[in-house]
Amino acid sequence: MSTFWYALLLIIVYYSQTINGIERPKKVLVFMPISGHSHLKFMGTIANILQDEGYNVTLLLPILDEGLRDTTPLVRKIKNRILVEQSEELIEANAQFRAGGGRENTWVMNSGIIGFLKLGTKVANICKASCKNVFQNEDLINYLRDQRFDVAISEPLYTCGFALFDHLGIETTISTDSHLGLEVSKIAHGASISTSYLPAVFSSGSERMTLIGRAKNYVESYFNYYFNSKIYENELAGIEGIYKNGKGWRELSRKNAYMFVNSNPQMDIPSPRTSKFIEIGGISSGPVKQERLPEEYDRVLSLRKKNVLISFGTNAKSMFMSDDMKESLIKTFESMPDTTFIWKYENTTVDIVKQYNKRINNVMLTDWMPQTALLADPRLTLFVTHGGLGSTNEVAFSGKPSIMVPVFGDQTRNARMLERHEVALVLTKYDLTNFKKVRGTIRKMLNDKSYSMKAEKLAQMLRNQPESPKEIFIKYFNFVARFGKPHGLDSYAAEMSFIEFYYIDFMAILSIFSVALYMIVSKVLRASHNLTNLVSIKFKFD
Repeated sequence: MSTFWYALLLIIVYYSQTINGIERPKKVLVFMPISGHSHLKFMGTIANILQDEGYNVTLLLPILDEGLRDTTPLVRKIKNRILVEQSEELIEANAQFRAGGGRENTWVMNSGIIGFLKLGTKVANICKASCKNVFQNEDLINYLRDQRFDVAISEPLYTCGFALFDHLGIETTISTDSHLGLEVSKIAHGASISTSYLPAVFSSGSERMTLIGRAKNYVESYFNYYFNSKIYENELAGIEGIYKNGKGWRELSRKNAYMFVNSNPQMDIPSPRTSKFIEIGGISSGPVKQERLPEEYDRVLSLRKKNVLISFGTNAKSMFMSDDMKESLIKTFESMPDTTFIWKYENTTVDIVKQYNKRINNVMLTDWMPQTALLADPRLTLFVTHGGLGSTNEVAFSGKPSIMVPVFGDQTRNARMLERHEVALVLTKYDLTNFKKVRGTIRKMLNDKSYSMKAEKLAQMLRNQPESPKEIFIKYFNFVARFGKPHGLDSYAAEMSFIEFYYIDFMAILSIFSVALYMIVSKVLRASHNLTNLVSIKFKFD
């Protein structure tokens, strides 16, 4: 009888997973806080790839930035979307962030991690309030738990998603990092942090460093780890008592089957990684296609042989630049009448170029631009950008040379990545006040054809990789969806202490042994010397 009931149970389970003999698509939950356009594009691309592959994808969208909401086309393509409205606590946390300057600070804050540290507490409070808001929504939690998701995905910029997956009982989870690979994730998995030649993600250095540069990068790498871990700890503190499993962020991070990172081996600085880290850099850039441009842009690109696109992204708005920076750029435009400049300037109610000089007619101001289509157009000559990883990948895949002006965060690290391939030149944001330097750099990029030739070669390599980022992601995801987490990939290094990992205990023992041996040998030699003197005295006496 027990055999009969067991067989019946198996039949019920089987048919519960099928409809008319066809296997039901596996359910995938994607945790995607609305906090930045580049993050939305990266995660939205992944969600769309999975939906196109036949997976039943649900986007969970806690609103951190009310200005973005559900506006990204990639997000709107996903059929199942759940918006989590802001709580009063989250609204207050955002208000405090804006009161401190918010995004207007980007042009004056330090370009690396040091600038972020000053915002650390306010950013952590926003993440904490958002996570708490999700966990306190009992109707939402019950609904998500009833869905019985097979796989769940989140960015490691937050630990809230992974805590939520554990709270819901989702066994198979995946991390997808829109950065090159955060230090905090590497440390959680026992990967080496090679600070002697590998710049930290939020760093101001390059791979070729002096002694001072290496020391600075070591400190910056630690601050990168500290910044993210502080956000994690705040998030978990906000859900204490609600999140019953109570796992720490390290354990939650190691629970992931794979750690996908937005790094590409054809572009990035080579570095050691564990087998859990899979590179899919450029997945949101995709194949370059000649898109039909809006009529106005098509007309503008046909006016002159040289065309320069200028955009500093959605966070570092041009309208928040200092007056000196704006004037320097406008003087550059004025001095190059044979070149068309398309400048993403968010406040178009006033034409600041005409205010400076009404005779300037080679500048198009726009608060929005079809960036991907413009980069794909052969008439575009140069891209001046902030170096966000999304834009960095897009310009690399497009085959256009670029001038990178890192403003904050990981942008310097991204810029250095293209600089080492000699397809880009890097200016600091403070260089923008120097008219001669800005004009000289743009002219150099436009006149020296070696940059465009190398940029096109790099793009051809990226487009013809043995496996595209999309193919790599699909293969690994399908594998995980079928078999679950491959436990053999977890490195014991993650469980080792700092002393064990860096052989400090061995070095201490070796040092003690060496000192002891030195003392013993010294005593033996001293005794031998004394004995020799005694024999010598006795010989003289005799």
